[in-house]
Amino acid sequence: MKVLMRGVHLTLTDSLRDYATQHLVDPIAKFIDDEATEVDIALVDINGPKGGVDQECRVTVRMPGFSATHITETAETMFQAIDAARDRLETAIKRMLEKRRDVSSQGLPQDVRF
Repeated sequence: MKVLMRGVHLTLTDSLRDYATQHLVDPIAKFIDDEATEVDIALVDINGPKGGVDQECRVTVRMPGFSATHITETAETMFQAIDAARDRLETAIKRMLEKRRDVSSQGLPQDVRF
């Protein structure tokens, strides 16, 4: 899996990069085990030093055979935004993989066991 991470209007520190890797990339890696998959993470400070609810985590996942999935979450801190994006991304990836399984098993009787 190829991971691209960038900071927009903020400095991407080692601690922020490590947190995003541990709390966003590693949890979704258990669902995606493909070298051709690309995860693009943009950590954005919308208002700059003004403060407020302006920390945004944008994640785009591109997997072969699937359409791209884009998630955007905004919160008071970047850590909260990363956690919220992870939760939504896990749900979206599970749903995509489940649809693929449903489509591939259509037409087979339910009582057939391999």
